[in-house]
Amino acid sequence: MSKARDLVNGHLFPVLALVSTGTLIGIFLQLDAALSNDAQRSQQAKNFNDCVSTMMSLKKDEAPKTLERGVKAMAVRYCNGG
Repeated sequence: MSKARDLVNGHLFPVLALVSTGTLIGIFLQLDAALSNDAQRSQQAKNFNDCVSTMMSLKKDEAPKTLERGVKAMAVRYCNGG
């Protein structure tokens, strides 16, 4: 029985510790990448919303020719680059 216990203490526990550490590091890296992508999407959405708000609030003589004043769909199209 003591040989089995020595085998577990000497080999199995360090291997399990190494596997669990590697798994935790992998999970952390995946979460970090996912949160970073969410932050980029959030900033992109904020910039787009600011563009639409600005286009909607422009006076008729300041607005681009393709933009009909007060039409939100045209402001969205303009901010999308279309």
